[in-house]
Amino acid sequence: MSSNLPLLNYDFALNQLGGNESLLSKMLGKFSNEFESVSSELAELLASGDIKSAKMRVHTIKGISGNLGLQALYECATKFDAQLREDNYQEDMFQHFSALVEQTCAQIQEREQIKAPAKTLVSPTLSLETSKLELTRKLERNEFIDDDTLINLVSGLSMSEEKSKELIDLIEELQYQDALNLVSAQ
Repeated sequence: MSSNLPLLNYDFALNQLGGNESLLSKMLGKFSNEFESVSSELAELLASGDIKSAKMRVHTIKGISGNLGLQALYECATKFDAQLREDNYQEDMFQHFSALVEQTCAQIQEREQIKAPAKTLVSPTLSLETSKLELTRKLERNEFIDDDTLINLVSGLSMSEEKSKELIDLIEELQYQDALNLVSAQ
């Protein structure tokens, strides 16, 4: 079951998210946190005969891994999903899938530890009114906001560090309406 596909095709994943490295980093981290122990969960489901729940879990991993460029895992999950759908999964497929999940999560964790330190807010260069107006306009238009511009606009809002981080997280997760509500409360 050897595959020449990469565990993570970073360029593909980055392209899927419009070049937003911060969002990709968050999504990879969430994937790793959510699925690093999925093998034991699946083993329990399969042992208890709950093929339907196991299939749903594998199907979810298949979809997410495909979108995040986790190509080797996607290929394996596609095959494992098909076996589960036919109620004819094989133990060696489960073992291969489990190993790929573990390797993929390890690579994500290793990559994320190497990433640059968290963004820090800078001294505001824009007034509160200008920052609020410009950020609101960009969010209402669902515009992509590069990291430097985002930091500059949020710094100009004079929010607490906690609120600023919350706002940045909302924007990076594309939750623009929640971000607009937070900006409006300023």
